[in-house]
Amino acid sequence: MRSLRVLEGCCLSVGLRSRPAHPRGRSRVMGSVPAAGPTVAAVVTSLLERLQDNEGDRVQTYRQLERALQGGDVRLQSGVLNRLIAEASGDIRAAQGVTDDVRTAASDILVALAGSHFHFVMPELQGHLKAAGGTSEEFVYVTLGKLASSYALRCIPFAGMTLLALRAVLSRVGSGRIRRAVCGVLEQWLKGVKTYFCSWDKCPFPRVGEAQFCKHVYPLYCYVVQNWLGCEEEEDKQAVLGAVAAMIGVLLHEEQHREHAWDQLLLYQDTFWATKDWTMEEPWHSTVSQVFLGLVQLRKLKPSLSREESCKLLAECCHTILSFPSKEEMEGRGKITRQTQNIQTLHALCLEGLGRIIVALLEAEVTSTCFEDVVHVLQRWLASAKAWERERALQVCAQLLGDCEERFEVMKGCACKKFGFLVGLLGPLATESLATSRRWAGVCLGHLLQMQAKTRNVIPEAGDIACLRKGLDTTDDVPLLETSNVIAKIVCKYFPPAQAVDFMSTITESLKCTRDEHALAAGVWMTTFLEKCGQLIQEVPEVLHVLYSCMQTMEENTHRPLLLQAVYLLARFHHKPVVDSLLQKRLPMDRDAMELWRTLGRSSLGVQVLVYLTQKLEAVGENSPGPHSSAHELDHSQAALESLMLSCAISEVVFVLPAKERVRRLLPRLLPGLLGEISKALGEVMPLAPLRCQRGLFFGSPRTEDKPRNPYCEALELVLSRCMEKRWLLVLWRQGAWASLKKPQAHVDGVCLLTSVLLRNQLITRGVIWALSQWLNSPSENLQLTATAFFAELMKDPPIREKKFLESVLGILLEKSQHRISAVRQMAVRGLGNAFRGAPKEVHKHKTTILEVLQRGLENTRCPVLAAESMLALAEVVRKLKAKGLGSAFKDIARSTKMFFEAEPDVLRFSAFSLYAVLASSASGKRSFFTREVWETWVSLLLHLRDPDPEASNVCRTALYLCAPFLVPERVQETIVTSIGLGAAQLQYEVYHCLVKDAPAMSKRLHSIARSRRLENGRALHSAAIAVLGDILEKTRGLSFSWQQLE
Repeated sequence: MRSLRVLEGCCLSVGLRSRPAHPRGRSRVMGSVPAAGPTVAAVVTSLLERLQDNEGDRVQTYRQLERALQGGDVRLQSGVLNRLIAEASGDIRAAQGVTDDVRTAASDILVALAGSHFHFVMPELQGHLKAAGGTSEEFVYVTLGKLASSYALRCIPFAGMTLLALRAVLSRVGSGRIRRAVCGVLEQWLKGVKTYFCSWDKCPFPRVGEAQFCKHVYPLYCYVVQNWLGCEEEEDKQAVLGAVAAMIGVLLHEEQHREHAWDQLLLYQDTFWATKDWTMEEPWHSTVSQVFLGLVQLRKLKPSLSREESCKLLAECCHTILSFPSKEEMEGRGKITRQTQNIQTLHALCLEGLGRIIVALLEAEVTSTCFEDVVHVLQRWLASAKAWERERALQVCAQLLGDCEERFEVMKGCACKKFGFLVGLLGPLATESLATSRRWAGVCLGHLLQMQAKTRNVIPEAGDIACLRKGLDTTDDVPLLETSNVIAKIVCKYFPPAQAVDFMSTITESLKCTRDEHALAAGVWMTTFLEKCGQLIQEVPEVLHVLYSCMQTMEENTHRPLLLQAVYLLARFHHKPVVDSLLQKRLPMDRDAMELWRTLGRSSLGVQVLVYLTQKLEAVGENSPGPHSSAHELDHSQAALESLMLSCAISEVVFVLPAKERVRRLLPRLLPGLLGEISKALGEVMPLAPLRCQRGLFFGSPRTEDKPRNPYCEALELVLSRCMEKRWLLVLWRQGAWASLKKPQAHVDGVCLLTSVLLRNQLITRGVIWALSQWLNSPSENLQLTATAFFAELMKDPPIREKKFLESVLGILLEKSQHRISAVRQMAVRGLGNAFRGAPKEVHKHKTTILEVLQRGLENTRCPVLAAESMLALAEVVRKLKAKGLGSAFKDIARSTKMFFEAEPDVLRFSAFSLYAVLASSASGKRSFFTREVWETWVSLLLHLRDPDPEASNVCRTALYLCAPFLVPERVQETIVTSIGLGAAQLQYEVYHCLVKDAPAMSKRLHSIARSRRLENGRALHSAAIAVLGDILEKTRGLSFSWQQLE
């Protein structure tokens, strides 16, 4: 038990623990196992009892058991399962008295049982394996091999333990029969490991790396190669070679062990030929024998050979030749000089022969596809992490391109069709660390230029080809990069614009290289190409897609700024196509898209980009579909998505744009565009606005902003941050302007707040006014509402130069006052009232019409907010025209206003008291009339000092104070004026004391109203007013009879 746990602890390749074994080497099931169906259970139990009683033919009994177990997902009871495992284990391990047929049948039973009880069978065999060593254990190995063959992926968690146990067994193997069995286990288990390499993502347990498996396989491999390869029996040799091939197949997946495996094979050259049939099946074969084999087969290629077969064979030969260790590496491993020289000579011949055969392959099938296949195979080696592999690949490539140039007509210029791709691949290699590699790269580029010149029917300049080789012998990185830049400029003279995408796709792959010098060289080639050929690029969206895709895979790469510079260079020649392509990226905007927009914003192109984004935003607004309908749903969705992307892009550009003044100049176009998108995003429900903004910009306590904020609001806020001082932005934030703008029920409040701040910063220009005036007749009712709210606020204090223009807007507001949507009517009414404050002369000739509209609004009892808005608008008219200017309308307004003092909605009472206060302050020309009015209304004014709405209460106090001069006797006036600073209740008590003492008639009137709970005009008191009146009389009962007596 302890030994098995040690093995489990050493099993680093799995990361999982297997089921503990039974103390005596056998796994036993503890607890209950789900019972099988009665038929299967009965059959298995009966057959098991026959085995235990030694009745009948054991082989036949085992076969019957096997058929029963293979019938489905069989679940045996724990007792039956334990007895069956023990019986079969006893037979496969029996030293004598048991035939091989019985052992085979018992082995097959355990394999069949593992289908449904794998984690009970495997630990049992592991227990046997650790004690193995004699001839009686042959069928333990056989059974383990069968399990790996049948359940490859399920065996992976036990692979480390099994390989460790086999390593301990090897030195104790004596007979050829056991050797063959052990080799069989190795072959089957390592084939299972290879299967796992290809399908690890389908396994439920954590991934195990190739290096971890190779760590366990390599000691086994060394022992088998050194001790068993010399066996003479053909049957043994075949088993050993099968195991060796399987182990090589695993070791060649990991670089370090691949090289060690190579070393071992070099010591046994006779093995090369013996193992070729197995190693040819491996994806990483590395023996000299395969070099010759591959070259021979390539020479025999016929046109009938399929493209896939040609590519596979070429890839195998390239792998064998190009990955062969260098001379320095072999000498570093202590190889004898003669052996190293012989092998290197052979390798040089193979390398040269490979180049010739590739050319022969192209001549046999002169097509662009065939050339692409060859280049694709070489591409992997040109990007190798090993310098000598890259140098060899460059040598082969130079030979290939040289032959293509010599046979240009025969080859049909196929290399020129891949000019962009090849330049992107070979250009950065001109800065290689090996001088020979740099020279080969220069040779390759020279051949390409010669062929490209032939394609274009021009003669290359004399110095161009020579310059390709100049300076490539230096070892200093900086001159190498400068030389690379010079070479890139020369190549760009011959560059076909149609192949820009191929070049950019290849060069950006080099930017991802972990070798800094190679990535920097790729950056030099990329930027030089865009500087010299950028204007000629036709496929701008495709090139930008290449750069953007590369950015997404280079999150923290130090060469990421090169990609940003490339986008800038591309935009310098094609800023509109670049912007259009970036706008196609999906939302939400990711980090890469944001970084690109900011790169453009902070560059010299920032203003151009912002202007173009503004134009597109305007176009979206102008071309937006009509009212929402099922027919226009798709158009609306597309337009909304485009405008949303535009607003996000504008935010990023404006955030970094250094030219603030240019943003201010663009505001007349940006403001309508962004505000319009905010409006359209509200939806179709447009409730009436609360009467907050009308009371002043700085009225009330600050309101908090809601999160998350609307992208359009964020963009507008950023734009305004470049156009006004920070303190005004703080005002907008504290007043909740941004939160209001995006809410349907508060949108007009936000518009009014925004307009007020813009006016104070002199940012309302003729362009803004003209753009928003177009919305007043827009098909979009949302835009109509936004524009009406804007002009309603603008009328308070319009720019002097624009007052003449606003006369036409006034006529539209009069029309909007009859709009079918109440919210639009409300804003139109507000605008008409504000017009008297901001432009009295311009609206004077429309006085009668405006008064009719506003007075008609008081009759709209079904819409309290609209009636309240009309009263506030009338307050502006009365304040400006006074009683004299209003004529008879003054009386009509006063009589209508008092009808709302006892209204149930708070907004009506607030607006009525506000208007009545203005009437009182403007009634000097109608004193006798207003005195009579106040005699009717003083009770309501007194009682509503404690109105349940605090704002109505406050404005009622103002109205009472202004109406006091119209009350008689004068003692009552004096009491109100002198006590106006007291609390509402105390003020009421003081006034009542005065009434009892100095105005008994008025006191009596209060008692009369208290009895009827109605005013003298018949209108019922508000419930809150009734309670207040009762409190007044109750608190002052000593002055007169009590409220209870009244009841």
